[in-house]
Amino acid sequence: GNRYGFLGPNGSGKSTIMKALAARTIPIAENLDIFFLDHEYAATDKTCLSCVCEVNDETNKLEAEAEALNDMIATADDDAQAEIQDRLTTIYERLDELDAATAETRASAILHGLGFTNRMQQMTTREFSGG
Repeated sequence: GNRYGFLGPNGSGKSTIMKALAARTIPIAENLDIFFLDHEYAATDKTCLSCVCEVNDETNKLEAEAEALNDMIATADDDAQAEIQDRLTTIYERLDELDAATAETRASAILHGLGFTNRMQQMTTREFSGG
């Protein structure tokens, strides 16, 4: 695949256009995968691949909300259970739209396209040079 980058002086709109592309507010082919990292990731003991997967904020928030709702449903009354179930249905439909089940596979393919070998994808961020 092809890789692209933006060059320009600070304040020229590079990050703004990348955010718009990542949010798909600018029309772009659906078959293109876009992950936008707008800041450096701190050196941790997490793998490169897991850090890329964490970037998907919407998916992470939805999954956390679903987990919390599933914990609440057992102790909720009938009316609350119905509301929780409706919200869970909405969450799971959105996760299907985001194709959350294949996020790690897609992230791995993107990293590979950027030159990261399988071994590099499993390295911790602390193991990268930072330069």
